[in-house]
Amino acid sequence: MKNLLKNLCTNLLRPTLVKRLILALLLAFAAVWILLLAVMYWSATSQSVEDKGVQDVGTGLIVALSRIEQDVEARAISQATSDQLNRLYQINQIPALVLIQVRHQDGRLVYLSPQAGNTVFPPNNAQLSNVRALGREFRQFSATTGAWSVVVAASRVKANWLLRSLARDLSLYLIIAFPVILLPLWIAVTSGLRPLRQFSAQLAARGADDLSAIPTNPKYTELIPIAHALNHFLNLLRNKVEREHSFVQNAAHELRTPLAVISAQAHVLKMAQDAPERNEAEQQLNHAVARASHLMTQLLQLARADAQHSAAASKIDVARLVRQELTSAATIANQRDLELSLESPDKLDFLLDVQSFQSLLQNLLSNALRYVQQGGRIEVTLTESATALQLCIADDGPGIKEEDWERVFERFYRGKQQDTVGTGLGLAIVKEAAKKLDATLQLSRGLEGRGCQFLIAIPKKSSVQTRQAGH
Repeated sequence: MKNLLKNLCTNLLRPTLVKRLILALLLAFAAVWILLLAVMYWSATSQSVEDKGVQDVGTGLIVALSRIEQDVEARAISQATSDQLNRLYQINQIPALVLIQVRHQDGRLVYLSPQAGNTVFPPNNAQLSNVRALGREFRQFSATTGAWSVVVAASRVKANWLLRSLARDLSLYLIIAFPVILLPLWIAVTSGLRPLRQFSAQLAARGADDLSAIPTNPKYTELIPIAHALNHFLNLLRNKVEREHSFVQNAAHELRTPLAVISAQAHVLKMAQDAPERNEAEQQLNHAVARASHLMTQLLQLARADAQHSAAASKIDVARLVRQELTSAATIANQRDLELSLESPDKLDFLLDVQSFQSLLQNLLSNALRYVQQGGRIEVTLTESATALQLCIADDGPGIKEEDWERVFERFYRGKQQDTVGTGLGLAIVKEAAKKLDATLQLSRGLEGRGCQFLIAIPKKSSVQTRQAGH
C-alpha cells in the first residue's frame, strides 16, 4: 500500500506537457483576473464615473419637475425616484445610499428622503461638490429649475467592499470560462502529442542491432528536426560500433601473431636438444613476449584515451618534463647508436593536461627510436609563442610516403614500406592525445628532407583558466 501511494505521488509530481499547459493557463487567468480587477476598480472609483451617476439622477429629476407646479406632485416624483434607486441598491446588496432633497423657490422644504433623518443639505451654487453627512462621504449634485431647487447626494462605496464585490463577480466569470477554454486546449495537446508517441513506439519496436536511419519525411513538420537529430545520433553510434568492431578484429589479429610465436617457441624450447637451439628459441620467445606486452600496453592506452575526457589542466615546467622523457629514452638511443638532442629553454611553465602530453611525447619518441636506422638522428625542439606551446620531433629515418600521411594516424595502419615490427597504434594514440590537448598535429618531411617531422601546437589556456589552475 505504501509503495502504491509512493508511486501515485511520484506520477502526480512528475512534470508533463499537459500539467504545464494547465499551469500556464492558470497563470494566464490569474494575470487576466488581476488586470481586469484593477481596470474595473479604477473605473468604478473614478471621479468622472461617480459624477456621471449622480448627475444623471439629478438631471433626470430636474427634467421631471420642470413641468410640475404642485408640491404634492413634486413630492411624489421625488419619493418615487428615491425609493426606486435605494431599492435597487438593496436588491443588489450595495452598501450605498441616495438622498434627494427638493425645495420650493420660496425656501420651503417639499421633500427629503426619509433615510436623511434630520440632515438638511445646505444650498450649493456649484453643481457638483463633496459633502459629509450621516457619518459618510457623499457626492452632491445641486441644480435649480423653474420653481424647484433640487439636491441629489449619493454616498461613496467603501474600497474594500468594492474590491471584494468586483473580485467575486469576476472570479465567477473566469471559473466558468476556464473549462470552456481548457477543454479544447487539452484535446489539441493530447491529439498533438499522439504522433510523437507513435514515433517513439516505432523506435522502441526496433531491434537492438538496428541502427539504420529512420525516414526523414514524417507526416508532421514538427517531427522532422527530431528525425534529423536521431539520424545524426544513429550515424555517430553506427560509426562508433563499426570502429569498435574493427578495433577488436584488428587487435585479435595483431595478438594472434605473437601468441602463435610464443606457443611455437615454447614448444621448441621444450623439445630442444642442445644449448644453441634452446638459446635461439628463448630469444624468439622473449621477443614475442615483448611484442605482445607492447601491444597490450598500447591497446590499454588507446582504450583509456577513448574512455576518458580531458583531465584538468595543471601548470608544470614542460622543459623539465621533456628532459626527463628524453633521459628515459637515452638508453635505447645509445644501444642503437642514435643521436638524441633537445633544444629547449631551461624552464618553461605551461598550463596543460600533463597525462595527455606525456602520452603524446612518449609515443612519438618510441616511434622514432623504433624506425630510425642505427646511427641516425632525432631532434626534439620545444618553444613557446604568444599563443601556443610548440613541440617538434624530427628524425632522418626512412620516413613515411606522402600518400600514407593521412592514414598513418588510423588504428593498426602501417605504411607498406615498413619492415620494422610494430602495432600501428602509436600514432593513433598521439592523435587522441592531441585531440584532448586541443592541439594541432602536422606531419611533414624530417631532417635534411628525410624521415618525419611531427609538429604539435598546444594553444594557451585563457587567463581565467590559468588563475583557476593556480588556486
